[in-house]
Amino acid sequence: MDKNDLRFFLMHKDIVIAQMEIDDARPHKITFTKDASEHLPLGAQMNMVRFHEWWEDRAVPRTRQGAKSALRKLGYANTGYMLVDNLALSLTDCYWIKPFKADISWSDVSLFTNPFVDYFGEITINSNADVGRRSRFSLATSQGEVRKKWVIRTDGTRAMVKGNWADTYQQSINEAFASLVHRLQGVMPYTEYELLPLETKDDKEGLGCICNLFTNEETEFVSAWEVLCNAKRRGSDSYYSHFKNQCLRHGMDEEYFERFMSYEILTDILITNTDRHMNNIGILRDPVTLRWKGFAPIYDNGNSMFFRLGDLRYVRFDEIKISSFLNREQKMLRYVKYPEIVDVDKLPTKDEFESLYRRDRIDRHVRIEDTWRLFERKVNMVYTFQRRNRSA
Repeated sequence: MDKNDLRFFLMHKDIVIAQMEIDDARPHKITFTKDASEHLPLGAQMNMVRFHEWWEDRAVPRTRQGAKSALRKLGYANTGYMLVDNLALSLTDCYWIKPFKADISWSDVSLFTNPFVDYFGEITINSNADVGRRSRFSLATSQGEVRKKWVIRTDGTRAMVKGNWADTYQQSINEAFASLVHRLQGVMPYTEYELLPLETKDDKEGLGCICNLFTNEETEFVSAWEVLCNAKRRGSDSYYSHFKNQCLRHGMDEEYFERFMSYEILTDILITNTDRHMNNIGILRDPVTLRWKGFAPIYDNGNSMFFRLGDLRYVRFDEIKISSFLNREQKMLRYVKYPEIVDVDKLPTKDEFESLYRRDRIDRHVRIEDTWRLFERKVNMVYTFQRRNRSA
């Protein structure tokens, strides 16, 4: 790639969508090609402001743990330059940028089929990681502040490895616990997280988690945030109603929408997931026909089970703040149209719970009993909500 020529085509697989000239790793001149405007990213279609937001959101957050040292080690001034240098490739969708003078196609660059090493992610997890000889691509796009990296498993499956905030392993254990909850329920598709040993700072062995990719060459991910940004919200509509209206407008069945959201809301309440923001809900679609396939499997449950609270003795459920359609957990119950979709008799036992959380650092074991007690209270809260709805 000619480092001095910052003109690119924005591509969707092999479809040319727009021309971009990038200044300081941000687009300032964009001309859309007439025939491919429908392939413009959903969250970028409304206006140029939305397009710039979509582009900036594509880069790794500057606030990612370990980002500064990883950028320095890889020789990038910021994550924007890294994004451009890696052709804005992602493992969540089929968008990328093609240099004007480059004779390459989607098959040459797709991370779903071509080898890569996520050096940036590797260094954020273990600052002593040896970058060695750089591969063609060092993956640049993934959201969130927790340390994470994309990997290729021995069978060729693409997967994400996640670390934890600070020195506790609880976020990874929370992911495994949430997977157990969804597995026992057997109602909705979910992302299975497995615990795995992880070399962390100073080559110390810690504990992380891994999950397989739910996207591929035929299926890409569109966040709820992009869906919300695709059309103006009427003043009388809540964000939930606006999201629902957009989903129905794109052909989603209303009962399917309500059942999925009821299940996700109730299970998030059970595990006290406080981080179901609009990038942690998504749609799967066909990148060629743009047909919506349905909701993405439930994913990203690490910020749950009171992991950031120090004292668990005086937790008030009515004060739990969340990042979602509303800012309080209990308020989300108003959107639950199918209360019985979660079976409170099909949840992990105390033994199953303890076997997972005892894998955290030994100094955190004093929290296990109080965390289980709070989980039991949550189960009772959901059961009471269901009973009230039966008698209503």
